[in-house]
Amino acid sequence: MKQMGTLEAQMKTIKEQLATVTATGNAGAGMVEVTVNGDHKVVSININDIMLAPENKGMIETLVASAFNDANDKLTSAIEDFTKRQLQNLGLGGFQA
Repeated sequence: MKQMGTLEAQMKTIKEQLATVTATGNAGAGMVEVTVNGDHKVVSININDIMLAPENKGMIETLVASAFNDANDKLTSAIEDFTKRQLQNLGLGGFQA
């Protein structure tokens, strides 16, 4: 029973650490960058000043969506890698995340 409590505490710590994992995606050859955290929340958007002309509005919207999707894909991969490492640290390396 004590081991279960320890495991639960370790899993809570892992979940807290996951929230600190970030990934940055980009689009338009880096003209737009979006960074998301382990909770899949956008933490920053960077748009190159060159893009900020009113006639670029539609392109910016497309690039932001594309950069977000790129960041989200990278985050998913980073979370999988992080989870696998943590499971191995807990001696549960045979399980797939």
